[in-house]
Amino acid sequence: MDIVFTIGHSNHEITDLVALIKKHKVDMILDVRSTPYSKRYPQYNQEEFRLVLQSHQIDYQSFGLWFGARQPDPEYYTSEGWLHYSAYAKSGTFADGVHSLDQCLFQGYSPALLCSEKDPFDCHRAIMVARDLSQKGYDIRHILADGSILSQAELDQQILNKYFPNRDEGNIFDLIDGRQSEEEMLQEAYLERNKAIAWRRDDLEAQ
Repeated sequence: MDIVFTIGHSNHEITDLVALIKKHKVDMILDVRSTPYSKRYPQYNQEEFRLVLQSHQIDYQSFGLWFGARQPDPEYYTSEGWLHYSAYAKSGTFADGVHSLDQCLFQGYSPALLCSEKDPFDCHRAIMVARDLSQKGYDIRHILADGSILSQAELDQQILNKYFPNRDEGNIFDLIDGRQSEEEMLQEAYLERNKAIAWRRDDLEAQ
């Protein structure tokens, strides 16, 4: 099973971020930011960031075109103006990103998807990209700020706990009446998380 890490640069000093990814033997960063620049943390602007990584023998590729949260095609946005993650993950553009990821893995790299959010719970790298990759059979490992690892399965449970906190309180009558399966609840929970964190296009909301 192919292993794919994720990490958020957050407000880390760049040397601390490098130490985190080296701890887990990551040797390629796949930047999934639609706009790979940061006014608050300019050390993560694409050009400067790439040079620092290269100085530590870590390769860098921009994956924002395929895996970014701000996709240009309005087809994948809801009538309320937010990007529908699972719909977009079925697109040819997203599939191109998966193909490019596979090429990196085939070449022997140990990649990490990078975005800006500290917590994967709040980031499209986990709620859109890693969710889909996990369903495709990739072993997803989220590197947290303290260096520990959160699996996608553990993130699934966090999301279920957020949106279905009382799911274990059912009884036999719930089952007879068609109570949701855990997978159905998980799909709904991911959709709710998608809705909560997605970037919104004002031009679509106005239509």
